[in-house]
Amino acid sequence: MPQLKEELRGAWAEAIACCLFVFFGAGSVSGAVSATSDAGPVEPVNYALSFGFSITVLAFAIGDVSGGHINPAVTLALAVTGNVTPTRAALYLIFQLLGGLAGGAILYGAVGKDNYHSGIGLAADVSPEGGFALEFMGTLLLIFVVFNVAVWAGKPLENDMAGSTVSALAPIPIGLSVLVSHLTLGPFTGCGINPMRVIGAVAFEDSDWWDRHDGVFWIYILGPFLASLVGPLLYMSLYGTVKPGNAGKEPDNKVKDLKSPE
Repeated sequence: MPQLKEELRGAWAEAIACCLFVFFGAGSVSGAVSATSDAGPVEPVNYALSFGFSITVLAFAIGDVSGGHINPAVTLALAVTGNVTPTRAALYLIFQLLGGLAGGAILYGAVGKDNYHSGIGLAADVSPEGGFALEFMGTLLLIFVVFNVAVWAGKPLENDMAGSTVSALAPIPIGLSVLVSHLTLGPFTGCGINPMRVIGAVAFEDSDWWDRHDGVFWIYILGPFLASLVGPLLYMSLYGTVKPGNAGKEPDNKVKDLKSPE
């Protein structure tokens, strides 16, 4: 029972963070589109900074409670490698989605239909296959960074010259990876790299979104989730394990979470 209570507490933290992430992330897109509607396309930096900094501050805020996943792709990667329990992973996935939908709903209610923009959409000259590759690579960067910096907090590697300092500052490189992905992917796919963010924001887009992007929604789900499986393999190719903190050691201690090992 105490473990379930702790997992529910972590899931609730994830819901709050996801709500705030979608509200301020999609909100930055909505604001940028409104401000530049007569001045041509929106520059990626206009919203990339908001997404990157939002992840940074939110991961700092809830990292000690939930591990600061704020992305189902991160949760899946940690679940399939046994770094979080199946129960925790399932709760996180549910609460992340609910939080994302809440963030989208609040933003929609605040700015109204005409000003609301999810920021998600495949460029006309990019194929669905190309979009899938972009979403995969953007998420892969995130997963690779998460595995190489954040999960050290559970048991710092002996060759981490700063002890646990790198892990304590993990939200910074994680946020920067999200920023870089948005700068690169933004003009082509809108940069989903987070199924919760995509569903939470697109759910309140008007029907025109589906008319313009019919048949491409799958790239925003399968791309990130495939990266969830490949990312840990890259870590394993470097350290011979998918249990960060145990490189070169017998896997007798599991890192159960980014910040709160069980």
